[in-house]
Amino acid sequence: MGPAVFRQHPNGSTLINRLYVNELSVTRIMSGPEAGLGLLDELGDPDWWRNQAILSTRLRDLVAGFDSIGSFTIPYARLPRRLGAYAEDFPRWADVADQTPQALLSRPKLGAAAVRALIEAAQRAVQVQRDTRVAGRVGADAAVARLVGQLSDFDREILSAQVWALDPVPQHVVAERLGVHAVSVSRNLRRARARFAELLTDPAHQEVGEHANRLRRRLGPYLPVEAVHAELRSLGIEPIAQTAGVLLHVAGPYSRRGSWLEDTSTPAGGRGQVLAAVDAVFGAQAAPTADTLLHALTSLGLPTEVALTYLQGQKDLRRFGDVWVRWKGDTAANMTEAALQILGTPATAEAILATIRTGDTAGTSLERVSAVLSQDDRFVRTSRSTWGLQAWDVPEYVNIVHAIGERLDAAGDEASVTAVINELRARYPDVAETSIRAYIGTLAFVVEDGVVRRRAKADGWPAVPPLNTARGAFRNGANEIRVAVLVTAEVLRGSGQTVHTAVADAVGVSPGQQRIFASPHGPVTMSWKLASTTGVSIGSLRAHAAAVDASAGDTLVLVFRLAGASLDVLRVGAEDQGTARLQKLLGHAVRKPAAALATALNCRQEDVGAVLRRRGDDQLAAVFDDDAN
Repeated sequence: MGPAVFRQHPNGSTLINRLYVNELSVTRIMSGPEAGLGLLDELGDPDWWRNQAILSTRLRDLVAGFDSIGSFTIPYARLPRRLGAYAEDFPRWADVADQTPQALLSRPKLGAAAVRALIEAAQRAVQVQRDTRVAGRVGADAAVARLVGQLSDFDREILSAQVWALDPVPQHVVAERLGVHAVSVSRNLRRARARFAELLTDPAHQEVGEHANRLRRRLGPYLPVEAVHAELRSLGIEPIAQTAGVLLHVAGPYSRRGSWLEDTSTPAGGRGQVLAAVDAVFGAQAAPTADTLLHALTSLGLPTEVALTYLQGQKDLRRFGDVWVRWKGDTAANMTEAALQILGTPATAEAILATIRTGDTAGTSLERVSAVLSQDDRFVRTSRSTWGLQAWDVPEYVNIVHAIGERLDAAGDEASVTAVINELRARYPDVAETSIRAYIGTLAFVVEDGVVRRRAKADGWPAVPPLNTARGAFRNGANEIRVAVLVTAEVLRGSGQTVHTAVADAVGVSPGQQRIFASPHGPVTMSWKLASTTGVSIGSLRAHAAAVDASAGDTLVLVFRLAGASLDVLRVGAEDQGTARLQKLLGHAVRKPAAALATALNCRQEDVGAVLRRRGDDQLAAVFDDDAN
């Protein structure tokens, strides 16, 4: 055997530049795949890299069946890291097929061990590809076992504990199991992931990917753990087996979120996709149907029953019949808002309550619904009896007077009475024509020749009749006005009472104004609102009636003193007859009833009876007649 000449490689490894081999070795050099079968036996020799026959043979000739793996990616993650530097140059086996070991050894940082590892990896790939083709489909368990079997025990342990498990095991626990430091687990986890991912791309393990894809299609992006277990069992896979963990990871990866699993393969995650889909539906419709929501979720891949389970489990959603709404809690205001969203149009309090009762909600009442409609700024009145949502941006109905004013403003300050009535009836069907006419006839407006307009300052006020035309009203000197009021159930309940305009004028209350009268039993306000169809009103007299022990059928005499704006009240009962009754009404001793009444009524004595009858004081007129006779 002649001498060998060597040169030093830049990385320090010794490579053969020229090698004289003995005759026996030369006779073993052949061409074609058959040569590789014999030469590969030499790889077990530590000095294989001295064999010129091996060094000069292309990899496709060195490894029998090499071309069958040409389209496969080279598993750099499972090879010495130095080989990874050439992953871009040789991504697939076909890219390295025409390379010889000697050509590879001549590359920087590649030594004999790395090249031999590459050749052996090609051998294994050919063998796995051949075995896979012969075996055909083997089922999920066997396919996963075959893939996982190509990982080291160390890789399998950390992957099964920290990657494939739905409830990952802490790294320090994994380290204790393996008898290594936790840092070692952390450092090797990334590499183990890479090796596992590389195996998944290997066509030899295509069946694992197929099982994972099938599982993904059946699971969808988000579903309960129980549903996942049911699907796995239907595929013949035990939920607690390693196969299940591997397939769920490959299919998603799926991660636990409470009692649900979500596909985390997208940035938003499966749950985020579901939330976004629901938000999109509610962004387009305030009260979508169940079918609309289910379609949005099943389009993501959720089975119908899973989608329905999800909707039913959301505390911020509530179903009413066939529609769903956003739910803010079991309060009357929230229920009312939800009902209006369902109705989609202004409705009465009664219709709103009926809609509320179609859902699974806590009870409420018509009174409570009416109260929140008036008090909560989420709602706006749209007509005399209907309400809508402020968010709808619908015109607000304040009252009939306001509606008449809006119509006049739109028409240029005036319009025919007929036109106003027709338009308001069309816009507010629940407002009666008689009501519109009544408000047109108030002091807020002026009607001339069938045309109505707002009252202006220059129009002044209609003449007020004299005080003696007001039933029960008497003047007692220059500073006192006395008014007799019948005690009714409304008075005892505290309802406001109407007052004759002559009384208002006499006590100093003009149109559009009010005056407060102080009394020992609380202040009483007299108001003359321009838009009132009932004229002048006075506040509650309940406390005053109670203070004098008045009961239904009695008479209260309201004593208004003008200078100090004060009010006193006294009771006139059934026991007060004749002169005693008259004295309480007039406010002083009465010796001559006719003269006293004439003074209080500001009329002639002979006209007292007629004045009393004209204003409705028939009972007092009869008493006067008896006294006169």
